[in-house]
Amino acid sequence: MTVTTTAAPARALPAPAWIVSGRYDTLFFTASVLVPLLLWAGFSVGLLTGVTVYAAFQLLFNMPHNFQTWTMSVLDPTDRKKHGRRYLVAALVTLAVLGLPMAFSPDGVYPWVRDALIYWGYYHLVRQHYGFLRLYERKMGNVPAGESRFYARFLDAICYLPLLVRFRDPELMTIHAGGIEVWIRHPVLPDPVWMGVLGVWVALVLGALGHHAVLWKRGRRGLGPRAMLLGSVVFAFGLANLVIEEIIVSVAVVTAYHNLQYLGLTWFHNRNRARDPEAPLNALVAWLGSGKAWLYLGLTMFYGVVIMAPRAAFRDVRVAELPLAFVVAMHYYVDSRMWRFPLYPERGKWLKLR
Repeated sequence: MTVTTTAAPARALPAPAWIVSGRYDTLFFTASVLVPLLLWAGFSVGLLTGVTVYAAFQLLFNMPHNFQTWTMSVLDPTDRKKHGRRYLVAALVTLAVLGLPMAFSPDGVYPWVRDALIYWGYYHLVRQHYGFLRLYERKMGNVPAGESRFYARFLDAICYLPLLVRFRDPELMTIHAGGIEVWIRHPVLPDPVWMGVLGVWVALVLGALGHHAVLWKRGRRGLGPRAMLLGSVVFAFGLANLVIEEIIVSVAVVTAYHNLQYLGLTWFHNRNRARDPEAPLNALVAWLGSGKAWLYLGLTMFYGVVIMAPRAAFRDVRVAELPLAFVVAMHYYVDSRMWRFPLYPERGKWLKLR
């Protein structure tokens, strides 16, 4: 999720400035990072295998979050009318880019396409955190432009630099799943380089802590929510890349955290839309406001099972990866558009930003 907002007059709001509320934001947007840690804990003590961790994270977090995108885009009559042709073209291109290499060059071209999708996914995670950063700064009001730019770049650094540290060893970029090993292509960094990268990451984290301490001492209001977000991102990406060696578990930690954030935001957005008498009709979203939320949740879980089933049933058939890879790639594309507030000004209304 990337939030793009139009410029608005700076205003002072009561602090702390939450997107929803202190309890809700903490539950879904920051402390939710603790939930995927249970998967890591289970793996670390031998209760879960890497495959089990992957399957659990997909079915419990990733596929449900993926489904939310469709309820707000291709399954929304208004949005489908406006952008349906674009979605159709994107779907056809995605099927070709993924399906043709799977079918005709499964061990030649496709691994490069798969790795590109993995790195695109990592970028997608980072951009969602940037979106939350922008939402919090909009709620804070009166954030100096230079400070806002700094923390945007700070967010990039604390997410990408730990990944570069992982590049020190090809084994750390190898997925081990049920006797199958998949190496994710990357440059192998020599010791002086990755150690320097790590040093920069540590210095940035310490610098941000010092800066927040100075701002707090000067009486800056509304720092808490943004600081909690940044702290949780530092924790998630640092743990995943600097501590967890098995990359399939690392992916589960940072992605499940991203999923829970997204589920929390879309749930808030869709509930508000469902209660808005002026909102265009969306039957699925309407369930959330009419006592049928259980149907919505049930359909979400069923969707995950259907998408994952071919991959689970035909593990040795490369084309069986297509349903999962397709919906993931389409989610990245559609989601990159549907949180642009200039394109979708109603998002701000249903997120109660105005």
